[in-house]
Amino acid sequence: MSKFRFLFIIVSVQLLLFFNLPFKSNGQDFVVYSKNDVKKVLDEIRLSIEEVHPNPYHSISKKEIDSLYRLSVLNLPDSLTEVELYKLLLPLVNSYNDGHIQLTCPFGKFINNGINENKGIFPFTLYQIDDGIFIKISVFDEIVKPGYQLISIDNIGIDNIINDYSKFKFGDNLTIRKRKAVEDFMALDFLVNSGKESYLIGYKKTANDSTHFCTVNAAKMDDIIKFNSSFSPPQSIDYFLKSTIKLQNLVYLQLHPSMKVALLTLPSFDVSADLEKEYNQKIDSVFEYLKVAKIDTLLIDIRENGGGQDFPSQFILNYIASKDYCWGKAYFKRSSHQKRLYENMLKDKLSDSSYVRSSEYYNYFTANDGEIIELDSSVEKSKDEEFLYKGKVFVLISKDTYSAAITFAAICQCFNFATIIGEETYGRTSTYTSLVPIYLSIPSLKFGVAHRMVINSCSKGFNIGLKPDIVIPRTHASYLTGKDDVIEYILNSF
Repeated sequence: MSKFRFLFIIVSVQLLLFFNLPFKSNGQDFVVYSKNDVKKVLDEIRLSIEEVHPNPYHSISKKEIDSLYRLSVLNLPDSLTEVELYKLLLPLVNSYNDGHIQLTCPFGKFINNGINENKGIFPFTLYQIDDGIFIKISVFDEIVKPGYQLISIDNIGIDNIINDYSKFKFGDNLTIRKRKAVEDFMALDFLVNSGKESYLIGYKKTANDSTHFCTVNAAKMDDIIKFNSSFSPPQSIDYFLKSTIKLQNLVYLQLHPSMKVALLTLPSFDVSADLEKEYNQKIDSVFEYLKVAKIDTLLIDIRENGGGQDFPSQFILNYIASKDYCWGKAYFKRSSHQKRLYENMLKDKLSDSSYVRSSEYYNYFTANDGEIIELDSSVEKSKDEEFLYKGKVFVLISKDTYSAAITFAAICQCFNFATIIGEETYGRTSTYTSLVPIYLSIPSLKFGVAHRMVINSCSKGFNIGLKPDIVIPRTHASYLTGKDDVIEYILNSF
């Protein structure tokens, strides 16, 4: 798999840039919501968070939330457009500082509509190293080049802009939300400004340079199409051969051309129930292949794995867990919203009379609303010695490793099944997870709330990410040229 990703995060913009597809209006540009509609949905959001989440005020007090909601209602206009609605709701929802209280914003649709109206978008994608923010890709062949440090926009410091834009991104804390604001800057800038004609950019060519200023135009439809016709993304370095075994978007096994080293890339653990059997078979095939090929070092790459289900981890742990282990502790909160979700998830089991007499059924369906119940945390037995992979294992993590992927890496680190290498995760080692969909009176709003609390093995707490055994931070070269510092470190260590 190529390690270079073109980080225009808006899907419609990606499609236009890569495939020259035109934007099309969906006919929903002029949706308007009344004050009463908005007040009702504000109440629904607030009440559902309290009903579903095990600890909604872990990062902000109820008093502060009450104040924010009162101010929002007090300042409501008589009507709001769809964009105005999201600009109101996102900061409220994200103020909980919880990566699993999520209101999904259709940024792509808003940019779609704006570009069709010949509005401009911010012409750069950005990346962050330490406290500095840098240009990644420029739509124009301008004076401001990739790799230059961005200092200000329209005479406002970039740090202040990022801090302001972070209110539109969800995350477990402000640091995570600010980083997401950097990555999604184009979309957030369009949401805030609804398109601009130009930007006054303050930038530095090098760290010791003085600040220069340059006015750049916003990128419009013709500019993006022209850019697409000439842009060639940097070619990432091919450290490994093409995939030997793969399951699209889930499993990729690659071999090194000259060393007994394999790379198993797992982009996601979001494996649907109908793919569970095939996923298991692919993992079986991977480890059988490693055994036959006598691969003595395995790199498991979950640097871009945002999580999903736990069972994919177990399929892999079956082969690398050299001793008994446990998943940590998990709890969930009973609510009517949770019950509705579980009725759908477990509909096949609910017809089984023995199941409805089980403790699991009681916990999921008949315990009192609001009750927090501890889930099974029994020890998982390791497989027989001859079944296990005998080589050395590295698990590659990054700031973009979240949720179930952290659970997997935490088990590997806690029980010494692998060496963890890369960057500290922005996902927490203890967290609130497993979104329950909340059906709001404005049906277009897609909203979900965590109903489980997970304390991973050897967790250091709810405010700390998983720290690698070997720290390899990303460099400018890795962002701009596709160089992989972690892979190179491991390969050069042999």
